[in-house]
Amino acid sequence: MKTKYLCFLILLFPLLSGCNDTDDVAKIFLGKTWKLTDILEGNASSDYWDGDETAEEASRTLMQEGSNCTIAFSGTITGNTVAGTCSGRGIDNSFSGTWEADGESRTFSSTTNTTTDSDVLGKAFLDGLNNATSYSGDESNLYIYFKEEGITKCLLFHVQE
Repeated sequence: MKTKYLCFLILLFPLLSGCNDTDDVAKIFLGKTWKLTDILEGNASSDYWDGDETAEEASRTLMQEGSNCTIAFSGTITGNTVAGTCSGRGIDNSFSGTWEADGESRTFSSTTNTTTDSDVLGKAFLDGLNNATSYSGDESNLYIYFKEEGITKCLLFHVQE
């Protein structure tokens, strides 16, 4: 009889423990610098160069250099939301701004103090941040989604080492 009750309690445990579908936004965003690795449209890289492979290669080389196309977040946690300031660099301009992310709804918004950059990829990076709508990811990978001309695109980031 005791075995029967024990089995019942063990089987009941998963029902009582439940799941938490909210992200740990502080763990995702805070305490690291994120480096842009690509801007995606669906499963493919966005073509901001209108097929000019030489210009695209030059932009991607610049993107990979040092602190180009990076962003770091700092902020205050309130419940499932983190809000604060951000700073980073496009290709040739440093920027700062504000941001907010909600771990439950996965919404994300940011505003930077500059929207210009001499490089097409640097400008697209800043435009993506300023038009952001949501995010997904974890401590190693961050995806910030934005709308551009009615099309949803994604800034793909990895932690800069």
